[in-house]
Amino acid sequence: MIRHSSIVFTAALLPFLLAPAVLATEMDEPERPVVDQVFDAEKEATIQTVASLPLEEAFGRLKTAEFLTNEPFLHKAIFVAFGHRRSDAIALSIKIIRLPIFKVTDGITVSRTDDFYVAKSILHVFPDEAFSSLSELYGKTGPVAKGNMVRVFGQMVGGEKIRRLLLEALDDKMFCEEEYPEISGEPFRICDVAYNQLVLRYKVPNVLRTIGSSHSLEIRNYHIDLLKDILSTP
Repeated sequence: MIRHSSIVFTAALLPFLLAPAVLATEMDEPERPVVDQVFDAEKEATIQTVASLPLEEAFGRLKTAEFLTNEPFLHKAIFVAFGHRRSDAIALSIKIIRLPIFKVTDGITVSRTDDFYVAKSILHVFPDEAFSSLSELYGKTGPVAKGNMVRVFGQMVGGEKIRRLLLEALDDKMFCEEEYPEISGEPFRICDVAYNQLVLRYKVPNVLRTIGSSHSLEIRNYHIDLLKDILSTP
């Protein structure tokens, strides 16, 4: 069950220093995944095999270690396998990212990180079509799906429209994770996810690199406000 309570602020947790703000206009945007790298004959044949599979079987094949451990290989396989059926691949990927990444069933935490990673990669390979579908759905869905969409937007090409969406997400304090035994502290909120994605996307220097569940809500809010000040600098 998603929890909405906060915990008491501990002022002496960490010394937080912030260097002069970096102009947001000077920050580089992510690049589109490379999909035309040439691999050896065996890998190219494997890609063609994946391309010949039905949609969900192809998706399942991409979750194997040979793809999960080789991002360029995965990106090319996605482009070749789904380029002619990208609408269906995007729809399947969005269906997957709307579900929790971690789910507790009968006291056991089930991880869907591989599913999420492949789905996110598909959406990154086809960013124009994917953003259109995601942005239309974003305002109509629940906090779990929103949090996962923010994770997808973090490294998706798209320039100002994605930057604006991520900045707006810094104000969304809805919890987007369920509690599970392995978590320490409060679950993540959408604004926490947005903070991490913005810092990673723009490689913002001299800030807390990652907000974690072990940080109190007050500490998280403090750093989110600092990041807002940096990214809003004219």
